[in-house]
Amino acid sequence: MTQPELFLEREGYGKSWHFSLHASGQWHMKERRKERLTWAKPAEVVAGYTRAVGVVQPVAVAHREDPAPEDVVLVSVSPDAEPTTFSLFIERPGANLNGWPGKNADGTTFVGRIELAGGAGTCCVVALQVPLQPGQVELPRPSDGELRQMREWAVNGVLVTTVIGELSDGAIALIDLRVDPSVVATIDSALS
Repeated sequence: MTQPELFLEREGYGKSWHFSLHASGQWHMKERRKERLTWAKPAEVVAGYTRAVGVVQPVAVAHREDPAPEDVVLVSVSPDAEPTTFSLFIERPGANLNGWPGKNADGTTFVGRIELAGGAGTCCVVALQVPLQPGQVELPRPSDGELRQMREWAVNGVLVTTVIGELSDGAIALIDLRVDPSVVATIDSALS
């Protein structure tokens, strides 16, 4: 890459999203090559640090029959732990690379860091476990095919979705949600 740009791919729950964080500050997200969302680069949270994207994941029960790849470390998390928010920060040149965003103030965990092209700084990913704030989302009625898939997932206890929102600092957030199995019966009867 010759431009200090970031391209992110997010796959999960039957959807694939592509994020383009262009050096111009005009950013977008595409789903299956169709632009779904555009936004301008948010202001710096503190001098030198811009949170670009947050991914909020509740504790999920994961099962792997095969071992994780050698360069991957799996961390056990208690089933009653708070959701984990992974935040992607863009750090201007000169950022303190001995620390990371939120290390002291919030107690974030360092996940990783890569250099941006052209000496434009770095991209740093951190994680923090915090409760989700109460909220509400209205979704369109699912298609018959989507409804069949949702019922199948619900039977297996894995009815999940991702909603897209904006964090208070202007960063885009992908919030993974699980449906409480007791709610599925109510939804199912209402849609029948």
